[in-house]
Amino acid sequence: MHHQPSAPAAGDSLWSLLYRFFWPFQYFRDVTRGTRLERQQNYRYNRAMRIHLPGFMLKWSFLTALWFGFGGMLDRLMDLTLPAAGCFVTASGSFVVVVLLGVSWVWLERFPELFD
Repeated sequence: MHHQPSAPAAGDSLWSLLYRFFWPFQYFRDVTRGTRLERQQNYRYNRAMRIHLPGFMLKWSFLTALWFGFGGMLDRLMDLTLPAAGCFVTASGSFVVVVLLGVSWVWLERFPELFD
């Protein structure tokens, strides 16, 4: 049985709320497991949820730009090369998430039925 994400509870921590806000993968189902019918249903569910991917792409693009900007500031203004490199590596990882989300969105848009 697949766990459905629930609405935020009053006692949720800030980290839990940030996780839900930024991490899109919890809202999608695994289409590689289960019977053929279950995989079809999960794929249809994922296709219905694809409308949220551009919003997550925007959030991660903002994070990417923020980390690149912060790294540039550390390098140019403060001449702190190692912390700047850490920011650039983090920005690159954030950009990988943007690309992954973009490919997923295009895939779910382009292929309406994976299991024909």
